[in-house]
Amino acid sequence: MRVHPMPPLLSRLPRIAAALVALMTLVPAAVRGDEPASLAEPSEGSAAEKPPSPQELMSARGLVRYRSMWRTVQEIELIERADRVNLAQKEWVIRLERLRKRLDDPKQAETAAEEIREIADPFAVPALAAALGKERMPRVRACYVEALTHIRSGEAVSTLISVAVDHADPETRILAVEHLRESGPEMAAQAIVAALGGADNDRINRAAEALGGLGSTAAIAPLIGALQTEHILVVGGGAAEGSTTATFTPSGGGLSMGSGPKRQKTRVQNQRVLEALVRLTGENFEWNISAWQAWLAHRQTPPEFDPRRG
Repeated sequence: MRVHPMPPLLSRLPRIAAALVALMTLVPAAVRGDEPASLAEPSEGSAAEKPPSPQELMSARGLVRYRSMWRTVQEIELIERADRVNLAQKEWVIRLERLRKRLDDPKQAETAAEEIREIADPFAVPALAAALGKERMPRVRACYVEALTHIRSGEAVSTLISVAVDHADPETRILAVEHLRESGPEMAAQAIVAALGGADNDRINRAAEALGGLGSTAAIAPLIGALQTEHILVVGGGAAEGSTTATFTPSGGGLSMGSGPKRQKTRVQNQRVLEALVRLTGENFEWNISAWQAWLAHRQTPPEFDPRRG
């Protein structure tokens, strides 16, 4: 049988195919349509994780975005609580103003006064304190004071103490003292005693008057200490004659040198302090501080104590 020779083109096909395979290895993956190596699924541990966002970092620290700031949950609770308190106090200002207007109406006055006296909400204290400071009618002030006595809070007691010492009207001060005496004089006396060490003689005497009204014997020793107080008197150099500075000086003082105003230590006898001491002790040693101190020391000595025994 005669074998015909293979055509030249067919004989070269294996070499052409091998060349094409080699060429494909040189063509970029994007041209071939394959997935780029950078977009392929990374092998385990081969690629770094995406860093967390600032929001994720804050959340991981327990912070919450609140009113344009990152805050803790506890801070948010405190802010919201303060908002509720502030809102409740503002509502009492409006409500108390309405009750006050009703007091001027003869048909509503009795009911309104009763509503004021029966207030027992601690959130009403700031409104009552502000109203007491500007009210001109004694009967209305009496309603405000009684309302404060029904409120069981430290702020209400502090307001009554402030009224007892600093209110301009003597009758209102006495009324506040009476209510403080009924609710617990010892705690009020401790706070009022602090006013005896101030620089204002008028305030010292008002505090003494309140202490006498409270009937607290624990105030006797501080009152003896405030029986006479020393202050600085400014004289000459254009100062008003007899004017004093606002500085309380338990010791020291004297005259300044030169031609300007002279500062001189002066001792002041506090009449209301003496009256309070007489009221609390039943004794009257007048301005003799040593006698008062001796009486107090003897009163505090236990009856069975004999100093001659060792």
